[in-house]
Amino acid sequence: MNRKEFLINELKTDSQDPFNQYLLALEYLKENNRVEAISLFSKIYKSSPNYMPLYYTYAINLIEMQDYHSAKIIINKGIELAISNNKEKVKNELLQLNELYLD
Repeated sequence: MNRKEFLINELKTDSQDPFNQYLLALEYLKENNRVEAISLFSKIYKSSPNYMPLYYTYAINLIEMQDYHSAKIIINKGIELAISNNKEKVKNELLQLNELYLD
């Protein structure tokens, strides 16, 4: 069983686990299946909005898909979450991403 199959099986047990959803989305990215990855990122965003690792990866992939409006929303939400959780490094990474691609 490869990693992707393993994660799919794990999600059958707990379909709301954001960590396994995130890892599966990364597997889709390895396969150049950005659409499926973004679909999973969106699912995590809706079901587990406090899952902080999501925001940078989700935003950069939206940027790659030229969905700048959605990327800006995700970056801003991630910055808010980082500030409320005193995650200075995450906040700065998202600010830099915003500055590099969206300002």
